[in-house]
Amino acid sequence: MGVRRDIVFVFGAGASYADGAPLQDEILPIILSGKLKDIEASKTGKSVCQFIRDNFVWGDQAGVYPTLESVFGFLDYFINQDEHLSAGYPNGKIHALKEGLIKLIHYVISEKSNRQAMIYRSFWETVAKHNIKLSILTLNYDTLLEEALKSVHAEAYIDYCIHLMNYDLREDTTWVNPGELQAAVDGDNPMLVKIMKGHGSLNWKYCNCCNQVLLTPWDTKIDLFSGSFIKDCEHTAGDHKYSCPVDGSEFETLIIPPSHIKRISHPVVSQILNASLRAIRACRKVIFVGYSFPDADVHFKALFKKALINNQEVYVVNRTIDQKLKLNYTALSKGVNFIESPFADFIKDDPLVQQTLR
Repeated sequence: MGVRRDIVFVFGAGASYADGAPLQDEILPIILSGKLKDIEASKTGKSVCQFIRDNFVWGDQAGVYPTLESVFGFLDYFINQDEHLSAGYPNGKIHALKEGLIKLIHYVISEKSNRQAMIYRSFWETVAKHNIKLSILTLNYDTLLEEALKSVHAEAYIDYCIHLMNYDLREDTTWVNPGELQAAVDGDNPMLVKIMKGHGSLNWKYCNCCNQVLLTPWDTKIDLFSGSFIKDCEHTAGDHKYSCPVDGSEFETLIIPPSHIKRISHPVVSQILNASLRAIRACRKVIFVGYSFPDADVHFKALFKKALINNQEVYVVNRTIDQKLKLNYTALSKGVNFIESPFADFIKDDPLVQQTLR
């Protein structure tokens, strides 16, 4: 038998924000600001920004911008209806613009994130002192959480709850199928952490032909001029970072963009959602950090509504606790404990952390 996961942490954008990752509503203003040279100079950046200028209006001085949900929703309408927007924007170009916007999001997050991830490092150090029997559902694309884990616990293994091509590549011995470690996990070593990434990850390269994922640990950057992924350090997945070793198809980043029309039937995402449902139903406590239940995440509201059926304790840690946030959570569970605190301050408050984790 494996380790029973007593606690499930759910990380929203507010958790990674503490380590420099931009919030969702900051990404589009950054893309349109003209301050990132590669976005201004690349064909991808120019075409996406021109499309937004042609179809949306915003006010720089007032700080009022269209949301990513509205832009993706607009694109998804024409994609799902198989319609052209105009002679200048046929359906095929709409598809390309959506992929281009995903690449720009990838670029902005990787450029703006603080690779030191000091807050996540503190998180791993703190929970190791109090309770390591946990699972994590993160709705963030960045890899700060995993990089911090490896910097604190180099011996730790990560279970993403999906099959990775890395398990089958003989030259890649860094990533071992956690299922093969299960017998050893019941002892003191090695440490196995379940991290479920509900919206995908910057370091997941997806083959749309064989429906498999290659993990490129720590390689999270993207070249907007070529559309290729950039080697960020010495840890790679061999020569297979750009094309699938099975069928030669070009990889794409597996992230689910913010939209009211999300493809949650994606074969990889559906596996993660099912694993999340099982983990939440089996745990005794769920701790939400920096997550406000945006309207586009109705699928996660449905997931938690189905999963929170065993009188699990629910905690919400957020920088601000307003009435809307309270109503969003009390609609899921009546006995919610709210902690109004930035993530960084919560982690430093050892008595509060101990009380929350016990």
